Amino acid sequence: MLGNLKNSLSESFRTIMPIVLIVVVLSIFVPISPSLLISFIISSILLIIGSALFTFGADISMMIIGEKIGSKLVKSKKIWLVLLVSFIIGTVVTIAEPDLRVLAEQLISIPSNVLILTISVGVGISLLLSSLRSIYGWDLNKILLIGYTITLIFIFFVSEEFVPVAFDSGGITTGTISLPFIMTLGIGLTANRTDKKAKESSFGLVSLCSLGPIIMVLLLGLFYTPEGSYNITDLIRLNINFKDYLNAFSVYFEEVLFSILPIIIVFVIYQLLSKDVTKTEIRKIIFGLIVTILGLTMFFMAANVGFMDMGYFLGEYIGGTDYKYLLIPFGMVMAFYISIAEPAVQVLNSQVEDLTGGNISKKTLNIGLALGVSVATGLSLIRIFTNTSFLYYIIPGQILSLILMFFTPKIFTAIAFDAGGATGGTLTAAFLLPIAIGICLATGTNVLTGAFGLAALVSLAPLITIQVIGIMYNLKMKNEHIENYDEEIVDLDKEE
Repeated sequence: MLGNLKNSLSESFRTIMPIVLIVVVLSIFVPISPSLLISFIISSILLIIGSALFTFGADISMMIIGEKIGSKLVKSKKIWLVLLVSFIIGTVVTIAEPDLRVLAEQLISIPSNVLILTISVGVGISLLLSSLRSIYGWDLNKILLIGYTITLIFIFFVSEEFVPVAFDSGGITTGTISLPFIMTLGIGLTANRTDKKAKESSFGLVSLCSLGPIIMVLLLGLFYTPEGSYNITDLIRLNINFKDYLNAFSVYFEEVLFSILPIIIVFVIYQLLSKDVTKTEIRKIIFGLIVTILGLTMFFMAANVGFMDMGYFLGEYIGGTDYKYLLIPFGMVMAFYISIAEPAVQVLNSQVEDLTGGNISKKTLNIGLALGVSVATGLSLIRIFTNTSFLYYIIPGQILSLILMFFTPKIFTAIAFDAGGATGGTLTAAFLLPIAIGICLATGTNVLTGAFGLAALVSLAPLITIQVIGIMYNLKMKNEHIENYDEEIVDLDKEE
């Protein structure tokens, strides 16, 4: 158990330290107040500890809950129960998702709870649909084609201010809490299948759970008018003291308890009905939940006191100077290292390496994904400086990703769209987005149409990158006539 905690600390350290080092170097050239710099460093340390505790606690509590419920659903063979529980799980775990709450709290024009509830219901409906697909082996490509065609149609009936927010919701939603539940459920639902589509069906749940929130937020945009405006003095605290941390801890502890409570209720109801969890497992789950709550509270406290303040400040200050365009390479380098260190991305890379028998190495995919995310971040910042519509980026990108589906082995398409939900993670919402908001305020650009949409473009990069890698892998295998060529991938590629 201590080894798992050490691994979590190591992963958190690798994720956050590149940002700390870059900011420290920038402090030599940018007049950052000592109070803000010290609070940023303190918040970074707390963020590392909080993120590690949260990941460690979720692994020993959420994973057990997810595996138990998923296994029980498969054994019950009751479709109505599978659908009901899928909807409930999708909804309640998304409410507790830290990445989503970080995003929602920066969107001052829409009440946080309204946005969170809308997105959570979208994930619930998507997980319900995903469960049906896993059970019956429905074609993921057709579902994605229909779903994204609907989103592209909705775009033209919704206020342009809602579109970037909607696509960001899809990129941010499937994070650290929801991913274990969703992936565990998918593996459980396909465990008893022996057909060639079983492996393909175990992937793709995350992609559908990223699609649902986009559609739901676009629907919200049909009935809701954004209100409110951003003021840099309300976002940045240049003088931060110990009291700010205490106040934030109190506020976010209450919010985290409220967020985790639905998951606890689902587990208690499950245990009362099934009595399937042993006393040892219950003690482990309780301990894990306590650690999760503590870690998540520290995470929110650190992100909102000092960490995001630094992002707002750097974006607003540098964005108002003659050197503002330096933020483009700065953001690209930041995004590159964030992507490489993202734990969910590392898990995904390992899956692809295993799937291709080592023909596509983890290192190759790592660099490919990181470059894609880096370019997407650069394009997002260029879009702010040129005040270009988000539609000019997202529509061609989505159309390209859908076209690639017809040339890519289907299992690579499933992995690619799953990766889109894994890459737009915590630090994108907690640091890169604040920088983008700061730039908008410095340049007079509309925050909703300028800053938001960054996470969406970051999440779009893997859709294109992994599908292109899939095409290259397929061609390589066919050209070289390798004897151990994965016939399952060939079969999947040929099926209707």
